[in-house]
Amino acid sequence: MKVNFVYSVIYDNLLAEMSKKNFSGFQAKEMQLYKEEISASWKKEENKIIKEIEKVSGLKFRESRHCFIVKNMKYAAISNPLTLKKQDKLIRTKTILVHELIHCLLEDNKEKILKLIEKIYPQESFEFRLHIPILLITRKVIEKFYGKEILKEVIEDEMKRYLLNEAWPEVNSIYPNFKSSIIKFLKNENLH
Repeated sequence: MKVNFVYSVIYDNLLAEMSKKNFSGFQAKEMQLYKEEISASWKKEENKIIKEIEKVSGLKFRESRHCFIVKNMKYAAISNPLTLKKQDKLIRTKTILVHELIHCLLEDNKEKILKLIEKIYPQESFEFRLHIPILLITRKVIEKFYGKEILKEVIEDEMKRYLLNEAWPEVNSIYPNFKSSIIKFLKNENLH
């Protein structure tokens, strides 16, 4: 599985307009350079991170992904089409990419994961239940590749976002029990 970074002027322009921001030729040049920067940085660790995501999840990616890079949009990222908004720090872009790739992985394996997600936290929304395995995997991968300080920054940032601010405390409370793949963990744990 590979991530192919793509910069589309029309897509960036569309999302800028939807965000009520101006778009210029300067932005197009800036984002093309950013695409090259994130691509070069990610490629150095891509294989190791993808293998770790698959190992920790017990699942396999089905296909490579195009990842669009944009300057402005409401969210930091979306998983389909895989799109990342430019961040001030390149490492934050990569940690967001890890999170979104895990969304993609669960989508690739939805027949295996949906039944397990349905059984956990029955009183909570589907989005909350979906983010429990996503954040468990995210935490393990970010901690391994970027360290506890970066993980702390990620959690602090994501605690400002609706839903993630509810899911992270639960994930952190059950994380010490997460020792096997996410599939085994969800099958064996008696989660609320």
